[in-house]
Amino acid sequence: MDRFAVSVGDSGQGHYVVTVRGELDLATSDRLWSELEPLLVPQTVVVLDGTEISFLDSSGLRVLLQANNRATSGGAEFRLVAPQQAVQRVLELAGTGDHLRTRDTVDEALKG
Repeated sequence: MDRFAVSVGDSGQGHYVVTVRGELDLATSDRLWSELEPLLVPQTVVVLDGTEISFLDSSGLRVLLQANNRATSGGAEFRLVAPQQAVQRVLELAGTGDHLRTRDTVDEALKG
């Protein structure tokens, strides 16, 4: 059984929901980036549903920050949804609060 899965849903009007399940680490971060990168174009909103990310290492964190930076510099928006407590702790320890604001639900993230 694969310990990582990523799927992309089109919510319409340039809004995409990227759902990630499993461990986001060195072995899987490139797969996530290959899904995210083409979506981060001007006028899009990319919501990463992280509610089922069970583990996050520095490689995964790099992809999240890279996506946020690409969105910011390219006229898109990147929003992260409610990661599990262990993942939230990694984000806090890394001091990403100024860069990666999280939302509680996908609906909230889609609204802004």
